[in-house]
Amino acid sequence: QHYFIQSNLSSITDSESSSYFLPTKRGMLETLSDFSRFLGSFWGVFTILAVCAPAALAVHEFTAYRMNQYTHGGIDYGCKSNMINYEARPADANIVTRRVVLLSMGEVSVDRMRELISNKAGSVLIALPNNSTTLTQEEVDQWSEVEQALMEQSTDTSVYFTYQDPELMDIYNEVRTGLNSDHAATAAAALGNVFQSNGYQIVTYGAAPLPAKSSFYTIQSKLMSQSREASPSIAIVAHFDSYGISPHLATSSNSNGSGVSALLEIARLLSKLYNKSGNVPKYDIIFLLAGGGKLNYLASKTWLEKRLQSDSPESAILNEVEFVLCLDSIGKDGLHFHVSKQPKEGTAGFKLLSAFEEAAALLYPEIPIQTVPKKVNLGNPLFAWHHEIFTVKRLSAATMSNYATHTSPGRLSTFDTAIQRDKLFAHTHIIAEGLARYVSELSDSSAIILNDNMLPNKDILSRTVDFLSSTQRAATLLQRDSPVLLSLEQVLSKYTSEVIVSELKAAKRDPEFQFYDQTETKLFAYNVKPAVFDLFLAIAVIAYLATFYLTVKSVPRALTALYQAKKLKSS
Repeated sequence: QHYFIQSNLSSITDSESSSYFLPTKRGMLETLSDFSRFLGSFWGVFTILAVCAPAALAVHEFTAYRMNQYTHGGIDYGCKSNMINYEARPADANIVTRRVVLLSMGEVSVDRMRELISNKAGSVLIALPNNSTTLTQEEVDQWSEVEQALMEQSTDTSVYFTYQDPELMDIYNEVRTGLNSDHAATAAAALGNVFQSNGYQIVTYGAAPLPAKSSFYTIQSKLMSQSREASPSIAIVAHFDSYGISPHLATSSNSNGSGVSALLEIARLLSKLYNKSGNVPKYDIIFLLAGGGKLNYLASKTWLEKRLQSDSPESAILNEVEFVLCLDSIGKDGLHFHVSKQPKEGTAGFKLLSAFEEAAALLYPEIPIQTVPKKVNLGNPLFAWHHEIFTVKRLSAATMSNYATHTSPGRLSTFDTAIQRDKLFAHTHIIAEGLARYVSELSDSSAIILNDNMLPNKDILSRTVDFLSSTQRAATLLQRDSPVLLSLEQVLSKYTSEVIVSELKAAKRDPEFQFYDQTETKLFAYNVKPAVFDLFLAIAVIAYLATFYLTVKSVPRALTALYQAKKLKSS
């Protein structure tokens, strides 16, 4: 046809061709031929796709923290996966398989998380508030329940946490309002949602989690009596590491930043008492700061077992221990003396409790000390309180805490970010005075030992808690040169002697505990259209190309018909 038109048009003069309002015969045909080749070429299609496709869309980058992953006693806990490469969906989406579900903290509940995991959600990303002080106690307690429920199991769903920022909340709101086509009333409405809104593909890049260097640390020291006779001893113990749903999010200000702060202040006060002229306490005091507090007190347990071995050169340190006092969360209202059974009169536990009660009555009569007896559950491998690891080894022990029960939600909360400074000061004062009365064997119940320059310092207590809360001290992240370890060692060295830092490493074969890396990562949110949009776009492009093809194919026929009609008319 192309040749036929070209042959017939060759007989038309230039004036005639211009009378038909047609371009010159050769130029027009070359243009049509070139355009046809253009449409059939790859670059032609690419250019049309580039014109029709949406413009390049934004990428948002933010830091996220993966849920804890560790192995303890051969049992896996936490999140085993770190992969995200899924389309974002809102909290109430019906389809979550191979999707990343975006949740605000208020949308998280134990039941919803279990539902997402059981429905094999690809990933869950939870946006936490930047300022935890705005949360109510009810919200904090509910979140603590979620944390405990998640950490009691192992899941293949990758769970991440991040803090809310304006760009992230814009993504959250757009996903929530624009892409929730699962609940559209009709198919047409769902299709409309697809075309009117953008979607987000959440992606993380990195290797799969691998076993990380796993170690726990203990710091022990001693305050020696100047008595020439063999002295009995009393041990004061606190765990110093933090715990939360993710290592990087844990602050643990009260549990147990307050206990560590109190122990260091008690060491400072009692060192003054022991160095006071004419005062000769009859007890040595052992101070122990231990890691793994929320991992079944593993460092304390191992420290104790090694020193109970008959052939251990350090076994002598426990030979004369009369009582072990553990400090765990004393920075809020309430003061409880947790024991395995009610202390009997004449025992070390009874005498120490009496010394505390006398101190409280003299200094803070509005603060009662409540004794809470609870038997050690030997059938449960997990200890409820710190003192229980000593009790099962037949050492008299107790835990001082503001919590009435070991199941109190605040002990394992990411939002354990604040203390009551006046309460911490008062509780530290009571405990320090009670210990001073005990080691001095004071018989006068109306006398006060710690006075004048031997009073607790509220600023020191507060600064210590602030330092611990702002310093990474999760067991997963601690190294021998970590600032928190170096600082604790330095403070104890200032007031006590025989400071020893010990490292408990995981066994290379069949380790009792194992941590994993990839705890912090960068997530990228790509602003894209949903996958179904690509399908409709492809259909539209095909229709567009087909229309052009048919149009170009029909032009020669139209020109031929026009030429013949004009020729017949002129003849």
